[in-house]
Amino acid sequence: MSSKEAIVRLNGKQLQFHQRITTNQADVKKDGVGYQGGFRATFQGARGSGKSRELCHLIAESAFQLPRAKAGLAGLTYRQVQDIILSQAGAVLEEHGLHEYNQKTGFGHYVINRRPPDHWYTAINPIRTFDNCLAFANGYTVQFVSADREETTRGSNFDQLYIDESATIKENFYNKVLRPTVRANKHVYKDTRPGRKGFNHPLHWLIADFTSAPWLPQGQWVYKTEELQKINPEKYFFMESTAYDNLEFLPGSFIEDQREACGDELTFNVEILNHRVTRIPNGFYHALDASRHAYAMAYGYQFDDVKRLYVDERTDYDPNKPVEASLDFNAEFTSMLLAQDHHSEYRFIDSLWVKTATESLVEKLATDFGEKYSGHRKKVLYVFGDNGAHKKDAGRNKTYFGIFSDTLKAKGWTIVDKVQASYPPYSVRYRVINALLQESNVRLPKIRINESACKALLISLQSAPVDGTTYEKIKKSEHNKALPQEFATHLSDCFDYILFKKFSKYVAVGGTTRSGGIVIR
Repeated sequence: MSSKEAIVRLNGKQLQFHQRITTNQADVKKDGVGYQGGFRATFQGARGSGKSRELCHLIAESAFQLPRAKAGLAGLTYRQVQDIILSQAGAVLEEHGLHEYNQKTGFGHYVINRRPPDHWYTAINPIRTFDNCLAFANGYTVQFVSADREETTRGSNFDQLYIDESATIKENFYNKVLRPTVRANKHVYKDTRPGRKGFNHPLHWLIADFTSAPWLPQGQWVYKTEELQKINPEKYFFMESTAYDNLEFLPGSFIEDQREACGDELTFNVEILNHRVTRIPNGFYHALDASRHAYAMAYGYQFDDVKRLYVDERTDYDPNKPVEASLDFNAEFTSMLLAQDHHSEYRFIDSLWVKTATESLVEKLATDFGEKYSGHRKKVLYVFGDNGAHKKDAGRNKTYFGIFSDTLKAKGWTIVDKVQASYPPYSVRYRVINALLQESNVRLPKIRINESACKALLISLQSAPVDGTTYEKIKKSEHNKALPQEFATHLSDCFDYILFKKFSKYVAVGGTTRSGGIVIR
C-alpha cells in the first residue's frame, strides 16, 4: 500500500474528532514504562452529521498507520455493520487512494468478505475466516462483530475497537464482551512523534463509538464518555454534532426534507437536532428495566457465496407457531402488538399501527399485518385487547373485531377471539403488570420485548405517567397532537390487555396469594 499523502474533505466536527484522536496523548508511563493504555472517544451525532463517514476515515488512517493490526467493528447485527461498509466505505477509502481489489486486473488494496490474495500480509493475530471482514494488503484487518452473536466475540484480541450505533448495544455487552478484547500487540505500534519515545501509538488500543441520540434508557450509557472527559480529558473525548455541521456535504433542502420525513417534532428533534430523550421517573411501569426486559433483534446467518454477504433470518419468533395479538381501537390511531409464547419467555415480537387509511383503520391494520406475515406458516391468530373490539364501526354494520377477523380470514388466517369483556381499574393493572415485570414468580414466563421491532412500545411504556395517589395511568399523551401517537399510551394499553388476560390469575394482588401457576415447559 502506498503512503502517499491524501487530500480528504471533512466538516469542522469530523476534523475536530479526527485530530483529537490522532494527536491524543492518552498513553502514560507507569513505573517508567509506557504502553499502558489507549484513547476512548464518542461521536454522538444526529442523522446527516457525517459520523459514519468519519468512522470510515479512521479505518483508512489506521490501515496506513497500523499494518498487520486487527480492529473490531461492532454493531447490533452483522447486517447493520455490513450496510456501513458496503454503502460508505468504498467512497471514503478511495479518497485515501485505496481501491477494492479486482481479481481480473490484480489491482487493489483491500477486499470485503472474501479471502485476500495469498501474497498479501495477514494480521499478526489472524482471523479464522474472511467471510465477515475488511482486509487490506498490508495485513490491517477489520473484523465485523455482531451483538447478537456474543459467543463469536469472546476471546478475541483486537488492536482497536469501533462501535456503530452504540446506543443500540447494551452497556453490559460493551463492558463484559467488547471492551476486554482491546489488548493485542503491546509494544508493537510505537508513537513516532517527537518526545513520545516509549509510548503507544495514538491509534493503537483506540476505542471509538459512533451513535445517534438514544431513544431508550439503556442507551444512555453512551453519555458516560462525556462525564469521563471532565475527569480525564487526556484519555477521553466526547463530541456532539448535527446535520447543521455537515451542510457543506448535504443537499440544501436536507433539513426541511428530514422535517417532513420525520413527520413530527419529537422525532425531528431527536433524530435531526440531536435532542436528548429522558424517561419519566416513577412511571406506571416502575418495574420495567429495558436492560433486562428488552432484547436485540436476533438473526440466523447463512453466508451467500455469490453476494459475499450474510443472509439473515429472524430467530426470535417461530413461523410454525400461532401468533397472539393485542389490539387497541381509536378513531385516529389503531394499533396492535404481536407476541408468542416461548415456554420460559413471553416475547413481544412486533408492533404495528395505522393513523390514516382510505378504508377503515381497522381494515388497514389487518391488511398490513396479513401482508407482513404472509410467509407465516401456522396462520392462527389469537386476538386479545380492547373490549371496544365488539363495538360497531361507524357507518358499518360490523364490529371492529368482525372487520379485523373477516379481513384476515380472507387471507387464510384462523382467528380466535380472546378479547376480555371488561378490565379492572388501572390501579389493579398497575399491580399485576409490575408484579409480572419483577419476575419474582419463577413459575411465570419472563416478559421480553424486541427492542427494534417494538421500539415504540418501549417508549410508550417508559413514558407512561402514574397518579401517585390512585395509581391510575395518566393518559393525557393520547390528546397531545404534537406527540407521535405511537409514543403515547396506546401501545402500553395493548401491553396491559394481553398480559392481564393471560397471567393475572396467577399473580398475587392486594395481599392475596393465588394458587396454581404457569408451568414452564
